[in-house]
Amino acid sequence: MVKLIVRTPEDITRVQIKLRALKALLPRLEVVATERASEDILDEIHSKMKVKNFSKKIIDATFVGKTVRAGSILKQHFISNYESDTGFDVSVAREEGTRTHIVRPKKPNGVLRWFAKTGEPIFRKFARPKGIERLLIIEKTLATNKENFKKKVADNLAESIQKVLGV
Repeated sequence: MVKLIVRTPEDITRVQIKLRALKALLPRLEVVATERASEDILDEIHSKMKVKNFSKKIIDATFVGKTVRAGSILKQHFISNYESDTGFDVSVAREEGTRTHIVRPKKPNGVLRWFAKTGEPIFRKFARPKGIERLLIIEKTLATNKENFKKKVADNLAESIQKVLGV
């Protein structure tokens, strides 16, 4: 809580100047407070990804996007966008999961080839890779930290306001 003590007319003038400055800075202070709180949640998301053996490439491709103002509401986006060389969105697959599916060769009457753990080649007409488990790490982390996030934003904003007002 900010406490201002006014004893003289000059104090009133100084407070008015500080309040005008605060009014001009407040939208930016709100964005900064939101971004600072988002970094804490991002750290938690990264640590959960490490526990679930996500690759370093996916973890590095998970970040906090630009803060967008929609009227009086600030929207913060958490983005994970790692794609393989073939264009497959690996980040979405790890977050949302995949189904068991059939893979066929690109050429008609072709075969699929890969190497077994022993090093010998394996040839097949098709493969049926098992799907990836649906983890929803980002979604669940955001849901469980919703109230904590709001508190951190309020605390960060209060700290910034105190600095602007010089109290």
